[in-house]
Amino acid sequence: MAGVSTGTVSNALTGKRPVAEASHQRILTAIAELGYQPNLMARGLANQRSHVLSVVIKELSDLGFYGYSSALTGIQREANRLGYSIMLHFVNSSAEEEIFATLDQIRARRADGIIWAIHEVDGNRDWVRDIRPEDYPPLTFLHMHPDPALSVVAIDNQAGASLAVAHMIEQGARTIGIITGPADWWESQSRLAGWQHALEQANLDTGSSLVVAGDWLAESGQKGLETLLNQRPDLDAVFACNDTMALGAIYTAHRCGLSIPDDLLLVGFDNTPEAESYWPPLTSIHQGLRQSGQIAVDELHQIIESGKNEHISPRQHILQPELIIRRSSMRDKI
Repeated sequence: MAGVSTGTVSNALTGKRPVAEASHQRILTAIAELGYQPNLMARGLANQRSHVLSVVIKELSDLGFYGYSSALTGIQREANRLGYSIMLHFVNSSAEEEIFATLDQIRARRADGIIWAIHEVDGNRDWVRDIRPEDYPPLTFLHMHPDPALSVVAIDNQAGASLAVAHMIEQGARTIGIITGPADWWESQSRLAGWQHALEQANLDTGSSLVVAGDWLAESGQKGLETLLNQRPDLDAVFACNDTMALGAIYTAHRCGLSIPDDLLLVGFDNTPEAESYWPPLTSIHQGLRQSGQIAVDELHQIIESGKNEHISPRQHILQPELIIRRSSMRDKI
């Protein structure tokens, strides 16, 4: 109908080679009139590509966590832009049998690449040293410490925590507690290190009485602030390692008759969409999680496009967080 070869149609659809504008318009007109849809399965058989990226996460319930949902949004949007479909795989434990069973399933389904989006917890990356890269599609990792042997996209959690604490010090805080996440999570360890570094730089107390462990949920933020207030009556600021625990801390402060920020400064981490609707509006660290998902897809796409003939060394993409200042951490109104 367009009066061109099948090769010219292919080039117009894929953009692999330039097509004259007049021919391109005739092709688009023919596509519209015929209601043509590309057969992705046939295309995959022809070029040995499935145009599918597999994303591995911990379990279905974890999709409720802000980090997972934000990163997955970035992954899906960038994958759609580049012409990939997304296939989710769920791993419920760190047992290597389950991990390798998942990798084998992904390989059998001929995915072009894998984004490993499970958070790094207590050595659950050890299996990586036991695989041969040539046996599986290329892998990119989210939510883990930088590793020159792996393709990693991560947030600089330590820098984000230091930003939060340094800001409260600038506001006059001198006794700053922390409600951490679970002790075996890499993000939690990094944020604790950032809190400690900022306080040490200012020659302020980093004693154990200022540290309580949470579990990312609001109830642990409530109990965490109760414990801190009992242990340190002189407490004048708190860094909660995510916004959900900060919400719990706000509840406890109100219940105890403490004003935020007049009696107690508070900063969270994540900059969730709800943070500006807390009372008072919550100062928080913006991570760029959606961007991290986009970068992970771009990184895989470059590796896939390079093919097996061109070796691309693993790259580290470490995103710098941003402090979003709101009322909860300001002595004077902003």
